Amino acid sequence: MTMKRHATMKRQAMRMFSLLLAVVLLLGAACAVPGLTASAAEGVTSLEFAEHGLMAWRDGWVYQYGGKGEPYGDTRASDCAGLLYAFFTDHGIYSCMGGASSQVRLNTIWHGSLDELPRIHGLSVTMMDPYDYQYPYGHVGIYVGNGMVTDNSTYGTNMVYDSVYSRGWSEWHLFDCGLLFPVNGWYEFDGNMYHYTDYQYDVDTVVDGYTIESDGIAYNDDGTPLAYSDTLQNEGYVNAATVRDYLKSQGIGYEVGAGYGGGNGGGSASHTNARVTGSGVNVRSQPNTQSSILTTLSYGTQILVTGQEEGQNIVSGGQSSTLWYEIVLPSNGATGYISSLYVEITGDLDMPDTPVISYEDGYVTMTANSEEETIYYTTDNTTPTEDSTPYTGPIYLVGLTYRAVSILDGQKSGEAMATVLSNGAIFTDFTSEDWFFKDVDRAVGYGIFGGSGNGSFEPTENISRGDFVKALANMDGVDLSGYTGETAFQDVDPDIYYAKAIQWASSMGYINGVSATAFEPEEPISREAMCVILMKYGNLSAGNSNAFADDSEISSWAREAVYACRDAGLISGVGNDRFDPQGYTERAAACKVFANYYERY
Repeated sequence: MTMKRHATMKRQAMRMFSLLLAVVLLLGAACAVPGLTASAAEGVTSLEFAEHGLMAWRDGWVYQYGGKGEPYGDTRASDCAGLLYAFFTDHGIYSCMGGASSQVRLNTIWHGSLDELPRIHGLSVTMMDPYDYQYPYGHVGIYVGNGMVTDNSTYGTNMVYDSVYSRGWSEWHLFDCGLLFPVNGWYEFDGNMYHYTDYQYDVDTVVDGYTIESDGIAYNDDGTPLAYSDTLQNEGYVNAATVRDYLKSQGIGYEVGAGYGGGNGGGSASHTNARVTGSGVNVRSQPNTQSSILTTLSYGTQILVTGQEEGQNIVSGGQSSTLWYEIVLPSNGATGYISSLYVEITGDLDMPDTPVISYEDGYVTMTANSEEETIYYTTDNTTPTEDSTPYTGPIYLVGLTYRAVSILDGQKSGEAMATVLSNGAIFTDFTSEDWFFKDVDRAVGYGIFGGSGNGSFEPTENISRGDFVKALANMDGVDLSGYTGETAFQDVDPDIYYAKAIQWASSMGYINGVSATAFEPEEPISREAMCVILMKYGNLSAGNSNAFADDSEISSWAREAVYACRDAGLISGVGNDRFDPQGYTERAAACKVFANYYERY
C-alpha cells in the first residue's frame, strides 16, 4: 500500500461522520448488481497486489531461484512465485505459497484464457507446458492492468514489465488468498483514478464528466490525469468468491480443474482432494520404490490425500521431488504412498504446514503454524513420527541435524530438515552424517565461508575463482573497507561481493588473471591454481615428497605449489596416488583446505 493511500484512509477515518452520507451513497452504488454487496476494505486489495508488482519492477528486484523477497543489496530477490509470495507474507497472509505450479493450483478459484481477460487489477497470469502433467504452470506473473504484466523472470533478466500478449502467457487466474476486489465506483491505483463497473475497470467512456481512455485512466478536459479525490474514492470491495460468481454468471472464465490441463473435479472435497496425473502409477506401502506395491492407479483417478512425507527422490518428466503423499486407497480405505510428481491437488488438503526450524540466542527453536499442532523431531537422521520426541521448548544442542513434522488431528505435515552448525548457522542441503560435515562446521565457524542463500550451502558445487579469493580474504581477516573493488580485470564488476577481495589479493601478489585483463571469477578454480594461490599467500615451500602418479599432467608453473601444499598438509590426492591438477574443488572440499590452513598457521 502506498504512503499516499495510508494517509488517505487515515483522513477518511477522521472525517467518517461528515462523510457518512457520501459513503452510504457509494455503497448503494456498489450494490448495483443484484445479490452482491460490498463493504469497506478491511484487508489487502487486488489493487495493492498489482501495485506490488509495479513496485518490484521499479525497484529492480533481482531474480534468485527460490527467493521469496529477501533483501539483496539495495533491493530484494525472488523468483516468479516468490514475487507473489512476498506480497502475501508482507501482509501477514501465509495461505498463498509454494512454487509457480502449486501456487496456482492451490489458490486459483476461477481462471480463463487471455482472449477473455477481465479488466481487473491484480489477477495472476501463467505460462503452461502442455507436455508436463505434473507441473503444468511453469511461470507466473501479476497482471497490473492496461494489458501489462510484471514478473521476475530469469537470471540476468530479473523483473520484466511487458504485454500480457507477449512472452507466452496463456491464462489468467483469480486467486483467493484473502484479496479484496473493487466493485463499482472510483478507485485509486498507481497514483491514477480508475472507475470500476461490475467488477471491471471502464475504458473508452465518460463517467461523471471525466474521459476514461483505453488505458483505464480518467482524464480531465485539459488532458491531464484526474488527481486523487477523497470525495470520489470508493471503499466498496468484495472477496474473490463474489467476483468468481459474477464472472461465472457472465460466461467469463471456467471452473478450476475444467478445460485444458485440469481434471473433471469428480467427487466432493470431503472424499477426494486430488487426482492421479500419470498412467499406471504404483501406490507403495512406504514413500520409496523399494517398498511393496499396494495397487496401481490409472490416469485421472480421484483420490484423498491425508498426509505428506519426505521420502525417496523421484525423477520424472525433467522434474524431481522427495515429497510423497499419503493417500486413502479408493478400493479398500487402506493407506499408501504416491510420489507428488504423479498427483495434482484439486481441493483443500487440511494438513498442517511444515514446521520452521531456527536458531535464536543459543537455542534451536521449532515453530508450528498453530498452537493446536504438535511438533515431533529427531536428531539421529531418522524420519520423525508421533513416536518421536515432542517439541516442548527451545533446545540447547548444536552440531546436529534436526528433522521435524507437525501433526494435527492425525494429519502429518511435510518434513522440515535443518543442520545446525556449532556457531548456530543453519543449512538444509546436507546432514551431520555427510563426510564433510565437520569440515564445513569448522570453516563456517572460523568465518571463512557462508551460505549460498535460501538456507543452502551447496557443498557439492565447484567453488568459483571469485569465491575462493573471497574465502582467502575471510581467512586472513583483512579489512577490505579501504578497497574500492577496482582492478585491471575487466570481467570483475567492482560492485560485486568478491571484487574487493580480488583487488586485495592482486595487490598482494597472491593471484594472477588468466590474462592481463581477465580473471574469470565465475569459473571454477582448478586444483593446481588453488595450490598456487595458497603457496603465494602462505609463502610455502616444497619438501622432498614423492611425486603424484599423474605428475606429468601438472602444469610446470604449478608443480612446486602442488607439492608445497601437500607437504603443508593442506591437500591430498584424489585416489590411486593421483592429484587431478585440472580438476575442480567442491565447496565442501575447499572448507577442509581452508580449515586445515587456519588451524596450522
